Amino acid sequence: MANFELKIKAPQTQPVVFNYEELHTALEMKLADYKDRVYDETMIAEAKSDTANLNKLKKTLSDERISRKKDYMKPFEKFEEQIKELCEMIDEATSGIKAQLDTYEQKRIEEKRTAIRELFSEIASNYDIDFITLEKIYNAKWENKTATDKTIATEITAVFEKAVNDLEIISKMPNYSFEAKEAYKASLDLNKALAEGERMAQIAEAKKQAEIEAQRREEEARLRAEEEARRMAEAEALMSKATEVNVAPAIAEPTPAEPTYEFAFKVKITKSQAIELKDFCTAHGIELQRI
Repeated sequence: MANFELKIKAPQTQPVVFNYEELHTALEMKLADYKDRVYDETMIAEAKSDTANLNKLKKTLSDERISRKKDYMKPFEKFEEQIKELCEMIDEATSGIKAQLDTYEQKRIEEKRTAIRELFSEIASNYDIDFITLEKIYNAKWENKTATDKTIATEITAVFEKAVNDLEIISKMPNYSFEAKEAYKASLDLNKALAEGERMAQIAEAKKQAEIEAQRREEEARLRAEEEARRMAEAEALMSKATEVNVAPAIAEPTPAEPTYEFAFKVKITKSQAIELKDFCTAHGIELQRI
């Protein structure tokens, strides 16, 4: 490739020379008059006139600057356009080269991916593990030129060996090893698999405790019902016995007064039953006392 060297033959542009010092001194003296000037209401017209004159001077200087800048920049603008044209010519050439390089690089990557798939299939055939796929463990750095087949094969083999060891650990779990294994198949993460087994164990324990609590409450309810039935039966027996003792048989002739007996018993009855019991005792002369 020929050597290209940019050679600038035109002399270096000289700065614009003008009577800067003269203008600066004159303007400084003139503006000093305005620095401390105070305008009263009778001098409004004069103040406006002074402002207009100063702005006019400013515009004159600014217009001259703009005009000189345009003249000063004209040679550079032509130079700039020519340089841009040369750069565009270079860009056109490099874009074509880049397109070819991209094509070659894409072809290289596709060939590398094919080699990676073949390596994976060869290594996977040595293990009875069907849930490890290339997509799950694929590493984009394997496509780099610096990644050798040996390095890639070593990393793929390490994944399978780790899975063998992890599955052995999972199989020794006392409970829920199936659920843990399923979690491992999805994530290839032993910690997640063990955590899933622990989660299932906690759920099972909570369910067991809930069943035990339900059985305890059911047993307590049954015992309360039996106790209630026993108490009702005792009350009914006492009431029946009290009736037999205190109800005298009907006789035609007066009989000597029978001896009385005192019984203390406890009953659990409704309000209406209590009223009936009281009426019965009153009718038969049975004295009731609240205990």
